[in-house]
Amino acid sequence: MELLQLKYFEKVAKLQHMTKAADELHISQSSLSRTISRLEEDIGAKLFEREGRQIKLNNYGEMFLKRVENTFRELEEGKREIEELKDIEKKTVIVGATITRLLPKVFREFLNIYPDVKFQLYQLTSKEVESQLEEGEVDFSITTPMIQKKGIISVPLKKEKFFLAVGPRHRLASKKIINLNELLEEPFISLSTDYSFQQSINSLCEENGFTPNVMFESNDTEVIFKLVLEGFGVAFMPAHWWDEDRKTLPAKLEIENSFSQRIIGLSWKDGHYLSKTAKDFREFAINYFKEEK
Repeated sequence: MELLQLKYFEKVAKLQHMTKAADELHISQSSLSRTISRLEEDIGAKLFEREGRQIKLNNYGEMFLKRVENTFRELEEGKREIEELKDIEKKTVIVGATITRLLPKVFREFLNIYPDVKFQLYQLTSKEVESQLEEGEVDFSITTPMIQKKGIISVPLKKEKFFLAVGPRHRLASKKIINLNELLEEPFISLSTDYSFQQSINSLCEENGFTPNVMFESNDTEVIFKLVLEGFGVAFMPAHWWDEDRKTLPAKLEIENSFSQRIIGLSWKDGHYLSKTAKDFREFAINYFKEEK
């Protein structure tokens, strides 16, 4: 049984006239008759009562017509659903990020221009986001540092300065600038070593002759914030940490050594299909941070 047979059957059933049905279907009457006969053979029952050129649905035909009409309605619904889904997918941008704090403002500004766009945002480790980018699971990654790998295109979005955070009663709280050598004996509170930023911090400390004495480790910056305020240790944190609207903030010390900033980059897989919406977002994000500078 083929869809073409069902289409022809539906037309004949509605017109109940072979010649008229053949004309509307733009086929010969003999071809239409053969198709209907094959359909009846497949079903194992006659669907029409024939009276010369005039034909009429019998009980089997009437019952079968209802099923055929339902089938075509379901198929049409399925087609519309697929078209709607395709349209949604074209207007969906998937982003994997190791740093998400900067993104709500970017998304909001973009959605002011393109209100029907949808975002899927996943916070991932550096390894996870790189893997998903290579596998085409995400359209873009926003990471620090930028991904530097063959087959991946990366552009810098923003440079972000880092400072040392110490509690308000810490012995160094009154200082404005700090040398890493002054921190040899300090307990550190750090982000999980899954994050490339902390790996860079560890490398920098080692270059300055010591391994940071990490007493607490967390992926939650809120936890780190509270531990610093309570005097459990010191932490390297980005400048935006002090922009939060809080009653109490840790002391902010500039780092004298060469490392004082990180680069946040936007990356995508070379050759990976990007919808027009995704391309619009890429251009918008790059320009957004240019204007911010």
